[in-house]
Amino acid sequence: MKSLKTRFILILSIVFSVLVFDWTLFRKGQFLLPNESPWNTNHFFNFLYEYNRIANEPKTKPRILILGSSIAYYSFDADLLSKELLKKTGKEYEVIYLAYAGNSPLYVYLLLDWLFPLRPDLVVYPINFIDLRLHRTYVMFPDGSNETVDEGELIRDALTFEEAPQSLWVFPKETLWEVGSSMSYEKKAQYLASYLFGFYRYQDIYLNNLNNLYQHRFGRNTSYHAYAGVPIPEGIGTLGWTKQSFSFLPVYKMEQGKEGFWIEVTTFLLENGPVSLHIQNSLGKSQTVILNQTGWVKVGLSSDFYSPLLPVTAKLSHVWYANKANGAYLDYHYDPMGVRLQQTFGLEFPLQGMQYKREPRSEDDRYIHMKDKEYESYFYYRLLEGLDKRPGIGYLVALERAKKRIAKEKFKPIFHLNYLKKIANWFQESGIPILIINNPENPISLDWYESSEWYNDYLAYLESLSSGNVFFRDMRRELPMQGFSDFHHFTYLGMEQMNPIYVREIGNIFSK
Repeated sequence: MKSLKTRFILILSIVFSVLVFDWTLFRKGQFLLPNESPWNTNHFFNFLYEYNRIANEPKTKPRILILGSSIAYYSFDADLLSKELLKKTGKEYEVIYLAYAGNSPLYVYLLLDWLFPLRPDLVVYPINFIDLRLHRTYVMFPDGSNETVDEGELIRDALTFEEAPQSLWVFPKETLWEVGSSMSYEKKAQYLASYLFGFYRYQDIYLNNLNNLYQHRFGRNTSYHAYAGVPIPEGIGTLGWTKQSFSFLPVYKMEQGKEGFWIEVTTFLLENGPVSLHIQNSLGKSQTVILNQTGWVKVGLSSDFYSPLLPVTAKLSHVWYANKANGAYLDYHYDPMGVRLQQTFGLEFPLQGMQYKREPRSEDDRYIHMKDKEYESYFYYRLLEGLDKRPGIGYLVALERAKKRIAKEKFKPIFHLNYLKKIANWFQESGIPILIINNPENPISLDWYESSEWYNDYLAYLESLSSGNVFFRDMRRELPMQGFSDFHHFTYLGMEQMNPIYVREIGNIFSK
């Protein structure tokens, strides 16, 4: 009997220790570390990290919460919005995000209870066709339609790990509640384990942040998805590619004999032989580096650039073009390309807290001076041509086909549209005001289906969501095509152009 009691105590102690370890290290501890992942490098960790940050900070001013997907991130800038609101209303507002890429209405609905601890005074929810995932019907059932498809099939598809890994990483309990009855016992056990144990739930995402922290301090920072170094006046691409010239202020670790800095040189840049990189400052001090090998190349700056310390400009003797490249370097655009800078280029210390901060990139400047016809030609070339060579554009092609097919169908409020209505009802009952926006869409893709009976009924459905503290605004034509990088996402300039329009509508609600 004593032995049995001892075993029971031992087992209980082990279980308790595991739970304490799990809670301390994985559910709490990992969010106390600095986050050095930009928005598009570690989506779900960034989302959870941001949520924990906001939930643990005192609320000191009226709070506006931006809800949704990448549409929300690319449409709003927290600093721009708060500054414009201060200018227009004379009041200070805090702007926060509850958004991640692909956060469609179903997923938003499953996370609604997360809103209360954040205590928002207004929720702004921009949506677009891409958020509704109606294209999945045609992918799963090539001969099917959104009039006849089984909605249950779409819901189960949307909550599979393959289509929505966040179902396991972010809201496993809610997923079990919503579609658990259709899961196998093995799958149910997996989601239950994810809900109960943080070390299992976060195993695929917390390691990314730990790896970033390690690489930023001890690595070369040459393997990454988004540039997070100093701004480059001539422009820098999202992946860190320069143009022919790039200017920066030297830091001491860049000096010859120290760490230097790393640049990636492609075979396409060296296609006609070695290329020179001429570095010069305003006093005429200069250095020339001959690039004659591909891959990541280490460059050390001459000590002459440090007395006095002034910005330098590095200029390549040649450039290359991604539309003439192949493999992973192939891309359909006409930008002149230089070299790729390491992720933390020009920084003494890595940037932190950048998970919802957007910075302008060279891709944002492509269309500023384009006329409509030139932009339209570029639009089709850049986004929809060469599927056989660029499988990554498959979802854009699927969206194009879906919009053109659905224009021939009758409108039926299924799937995410039903959850959108549930969201509106939830806000109506909660007393928290929400502004649902039919967000601007690129006029080119909007023309594919805007005049259809389906779109007219879709718009009427969105308008019917308005009631009490649920507000709806249709902004689909508020931005010219040059303000879009694709069908739905804004360029940085497009975001700036939309800012005062959003502020006008938000200000109207607060004045009621």
